[in-house]
Amino acid sequence: MTAQLNGVQEFTEVVRKGSFVAAAEGLGVTRSALSKSIKRLEIRLGIRLLNRSTRSLSLTPEGEIYFNRCTAALDMISDAESIIEAGIVEPSGLMRLTVPVAFGHLFIMPLLNIMALKYRTLNIEVDLSDRVRDPATDGFDLALRLGPLPDSGDLVATRLGEQRLIICASEGYLEQAGTPIDLRQLSSHRCISGLPSDGQTYWLIRGKEGHVVRHAVSSAYRFNNGQAMLEAAIAGCGVTQLPDWLCGDAINKGQLRPILPTFQAPPTPISAMWPRTHTVLPKVRTFIEELKKELPARLSNAQRSSVAR
Repeated sequence: MTAQLNGVQEFTEVVRKGSFVAAAEGLGVTRSALSKSIKRLEIRLGIRLLNRSTRSLSLTPEGEIYFNRCTAALDMISDAESIIEAGIVEPSGLMRLTVPVAFGHLFIMPLLNIMALKYRTLNIEVDLSDRVRDPATDGFDLALRLGPLPDSGDLVATRLGEQRLIICASEGYLEQAGTPIDLRQLSSHRCISGLPSDGQTYWLIRGKEGHVVRHAVSSAYRFNNGQAMLEAAIAGCGVTQLPDWLCGDAINKGQLRPILPTFQAPPTPISAMWPRTHTVLPKVRTFIEELKKELPARLSNAQRSSVAR
């Protein structure tokens, strides 16, 4: 086991600092010794971890996977040592989260700020991104997921709430383009959507017999961010489908109006996911408990206004 750790700390420090010089200074070794340590690690693994040049340093695809896993492992070791040394079980060390952008700003950041003030030995790193990340492979302690969960034995999930997807548009747009009453009419409207991963944009709707189906739409305006989609819809750029917690306030203010209510899909889950390990670290357990305690009421307040009137 000791041999397996040789070079790991040196490698992760180089990636975190972004240079061999800064990492060598932080570890108290020479640049030459640090470079040789990482080279031996690469030879032992049989892969190249870093792309090196005189001006830049970057991870190879294999290096990125190895870095994420090693970082998570070293953080767990650090957390374990902190718990033993302090004789207490409370959040400490680095907690890495990945959270959708708009959802993170509205609901997660306020809770994280409370935790940061309460636990001074806890460091928090937040990836605000609408890109779907896998905490088991990307080195995150926790991921917030909106919608159906992946089928993975490497992950554990707990349900925090649910969301409904609302098809809506501004009054100004509907006055100009007309209000669609079925999906066939929707095809002649300008649609605002997210960036598709497979080239085709789909909205989740309630199909025949109540089943959820993917309905293809032709998008005139695409974003990789829900907040941008909301702003475009309010501005009258077209019809969009948004989660109720995001569009509820705009509906309440009359900036947006729900349409096609009979095609609204059933609720989808809002979940927290984390890598499957033998124990849940105090930092992760505490935050999950905080989410379960605070998030339902916050979500309910945001969603109450989105019901079609």
